[in-house]
Amino acid sequence: MAAVFHTTIGAMASRLDLVIPGIAGKQGDNVALKIRSELNRLENLLNPYLSDSIIARVNRFAYHHEVETGSELIHLLHRCIRYVQFTSGLFDISMLRTKQRLKEYAYPDDYASGRQQVSAITSVILNEEKNTIRFLSPDVQIDTGAFGKGYALDRIRSILSEEGIANAFLSFGESSLLGMGLHPSGNAWKIRLNVPGNDAECEISLSDAFVSVSGNVPKFAESPPEQKVHIIDPRTGKAVNTTGVVAVVAKSGLEAEALSTALFLADPDDYQSIMKAFDCSLVYRLMPDKAGKITKYSFKNSDQ
Repeated sequence: MAAVFHTTIGAMASRLDLVIPGIAGKQGDNVALKIRSELNRLENLLNPYLSDSIIARVNRFAYHHEVETGSELIHLLHRCIRYVQFTSGLFDISMLRTKQRLKEYAYPDDYASGRQQVSAITSVILNEEKNTIRFLSPDVQIDTGAFGKGYALDRIRSILSEEGIANAFLSFGESSLLGMGLHPSGNAWKIRLNVPGNDAECEISLSDAFVSVSGNVPKFAESPPEQKVHIIDPRTGKAVNTTGVVAVVAKSGLEAEALSTALFLADPDDYQSIMKAFDCSLVYRLMPDKAGKITKYSFKNSDQ
């Protein structure tokens, strides 16, 4: 039987599972070491809860003065702001402070109704010549949880390609996934979305593609989702606890993550107009009916 390398790496308050068929333990360990090193670098760039990370310094000081960040973060945030525009603000990276306040507030709906309902993203000023960030509002903080795992998978794919690895499967917290090449069986990698329902309805095939899953899933089909501050609707400032998930298949982990968040909030009638701006091939929307039966709706990008 051909060798299959598997390891698990803790990063970004989550777990990365890595499967690489056809390589031995020592080679796999060397690849995993490079991935760990890259994830540590990204933690120091993107973890808002790591006090000396670059994004933590931005969130702490950018309202008071320009903060120099280096070119990588500027280019990454510039891409994210474009996605904010492409999704009419449904994907919004500027709401970390709002999320934190909702978690602390005894009656979060009251807090949400009292806040000014304008997108804070217009208060994020990027200077690409000086590689600096400035906030024009004290309410702005960048929420890298909205895109960090997707970007990390993009970076890891580059590492694997540089190592000559064509076939691999990665799962980052079971919500951001990458299937490179083929499964050892010769078929595409198959994943099952972690939702109650028929297996066939919840399966996705992956070959050289990313999947990002956004939404709220009950532990059991008959249970409501846990009330938590996970996804915020930028239009209302309120946490969204609607049961169901949206899964996006795309060529970029960053794009998949941005799009899955936006489409979970969007009206399905608007899916095609939003999808056209992204390198996305398929979207699955899984929502339960009143009886709890999961129904899967598929949307293909009409521009691909």
